[in-house]
Amino acid sequence: MKESSFKIAALVVVLSLVLLVAIEAVWSVRTYRNMRDSYELQICSVLEEAAWRYTTPTINDNVSINIGNISRFEALVGEGLRAAGLDTDYRVEVLSTTDSEPIVLMAMGDIDPTRRVISVDKHLNPLILRLKVHDPHATILSRMCWIVVLQILSVLLLTVTFIYLLRTIFRAKEVDRIRRDLTHNITHELKTPIAAAHAATEALRTMPAIVEDRDTRNDYLDMALKELHRLDDMVEEILRSATEEFATAELRLEKCDLRDMLHAVCDTLQLRYAARNIEWRVDISSDCSVVADSFHLKGALTAIIDNAIKYSPESPIVAIRASIERAFVYVDIEDNGIGIPRSEHRHVFEKFHRVRPADGYTTSGYGVGLYYARSVARRHGGDITLYSAVGRGSRFRIRLPRYGK
Repeated sequence: MKESSFKIAALVVVLSLVLLVAIEAVWSVRTYRNMRDSYELQICSVLEEAAWRYTTPTINDNVSINIGNISRFEALVGEGLRAAGLDTDYRVEVLSTTDSEPIVLMAMGDIDPTRRVISVDKHLNPLILRLKVHDPHATILSRMCWIVVLQILSVLLLTVTFIYLLRTIFRAKEVDRIRRDLTHNITHELKTPIAAAHAATEALRTMPAIVEDRDTRNDYLDMALKELHRLDDMVEEILRSATEEFATAELRLEKCDLRDMLHAVCDTLQLRYAARNIEWRVDISSDCSVVADSFHLKGALTAIIDNAIKYSPESPIVAIRASIERAFVYVDIEDNGIGIPRSEHRHVFEKFHRVRPADGYTTSGYGVGLYYARSVARRHGGDITLYSAVGRGSRFRIRLPRYGK
């Protein structure tokens, strides 16, 4: 999806959510008002019927009211409220309108004075029959409670779904960018040793003087062999780390001596980085062994130690400690390198992810080594923890069950 199309789609979804929220809000308000109007209409109907039954029409169509029997009026109102299914406290009043302001002549019924009330009047000149009941606000809200809750939940669900989709799309775009970078890096990295080996071989084939000079010939052969070894290491790392079958492959568990394994890894990397003047600080407790797949465990250790060297200054200091704590073996690999920003800690173990240091320090790689190392640790029932800060180096702690998963 193009960026402009993505922005339009995102804007449409946001506007749709806003419109949905507005519709839900308008619907809720209208529902509340309709329920309140219906309630007030029922109260008016109760008062009208009670007033009609309470009053007595005369021959001249005038109305006479026996104001001495207000208890009968109160009883009629109560009967009407119950018949309408309205469970509320109420109060009836008889008011005189002979003065400028209505005066309460009689009243009957209990109603909480601290609560809001609504009142309806029936005018029967010169008297007014008034009915007061509690404001139905709380009652209506309680009836609408589940409707409002479901509306809020539906809006929240749609919002969360939208955010999740956005994150997924952004992540997909990031993965696509990483894959493009990976293809570019692999192409660049593979072409260099191929070109060097090709040049050395071509020179040996076309220049007899080089072939006749033993030292020069050996230099060209060593250069070609070195580049082929480098090419082999690249291919092995890509195949080992990028393969999807590892997640389901059966581990070949055996007892591994970590002292021998770590020394072998250090020796191999010492040859690979002979020009780097590495200072090794290895401290491995006696009888430090673990039940694991030796091939994959060695590959994981190699990946982490290799990173420790690559992301360190010209004279790296690599400290390796292995110890046993109860049923677990811990391997700590620490360097004096450039460190990893805290914001990158949660991403360094992701596949194809490469940290982009602020100081522009760059190295070759494909972002699969740490992903592979953590996959190996977790397949064995362990894990890897990172401790690092910019400019203070990094420490990777590998935790493995001593006796296998």
